[in-house]
Amino acid sequence: MRTFKLGCRAALAVALGATGCGSSGSANPPATDGGPITPTSGPYQPLSVGTTWTYHVDDQGVVYDKQSSVETLENIGGMADGIMGYRVRETIKSSIQLTWYEVTATDVRRHHDQVLSGSQLTSEDWYSPYLLRVDTSSDHLQAGASWTMTYMDTKTTISKPTATTTDNQNWHVDSVGEAVTVPAGTFAALQVTFTDKANGTSTKTQWFVQGIGKVKEQTSSGHTEQLTAYKIAK
Repeated sequence: MRTFKLGCRAALAVALGATGCGSSGSANPPATDGGPITPTSGPYQPLSVGTTWTYHVDDQGVVYDKQSSVETLENIGGMADGIMGYRVRETIKSSIQLTWYEVTATDVRRHHDQVLSGSQLTSEDWYSPYLLRVDTSSDHLQAGASWTMTYMDTKTTISKPTATTTDNQNWHVDSVGEAVTVPAGTFAALQVTFTDKANGTSTKTQWFVQGIGKVKEQTSSGHTEQLTAYKIAK
């Protein structure tokens, strides 16, 4: 198996205020063929205020860079009142998406989304009990593991009244410790695939790396994301 030494896109790192692509923000040498897999450790989805990621996105031929940052830890409020969550801001084309994540001992849970166009709130979702971001419980951290999550989505948009639907997500662990190469480097990743009933038969495969988070995403509808730069705040 060929592996590649860690590299990064310096311009993107500078745009994010990072000094490099390493999990501590330290600089790394450019990628070269035959280098080792970058060693990493820690949670598969680290969430700390000040952490940033940049992804190169190809959405069925529409190409752009997505910026993602952890802004604060706060009471999520609303339907998740009393639960402390990390608010993550993402720039998706011309829109901003805010997502609130709860971190537990075994998983990261997505409770609330807002999408804004400029200062206007265009849609809002509340998930009950939650949507799963990543699950590292012992039963679900083994290749071949499968399970189903049932959740309710209460959605409001500027053009439609509030409605609640019940859907299922079918999860499968494809591999643990599989080598994956993206512009930010080569890593050993947890690869998971899920199908969401709400999106028909579309599947989404994601690669998570300890101490870094999601490094790659690919859907059956032709959407791909690859990590190009990151800075993990301590």
